[in-house]
Amino acid sequence: MIRVIIENLATIIISAILICLGVLAVIKIYKDKKKGSCSCGCSGCPQSQNCHKD
Repeated sequence: MIRVIIENLATIIISAILICLGVLAVIKIYKDKKKGSCSCGCSGCPQSQNCHKD
């Protein structure tokens, strides 16, 4: 078991990093949507009226 982990350590580390980045991206998108922003900038956005109803 340990041998398999050692032989695939680089793959495990890279996969863990990619999973963490994916989770962080989803969290950021969720927080932005909850805040009412899409984080892409509002100037020139055709949907800006729908995002910022004042």
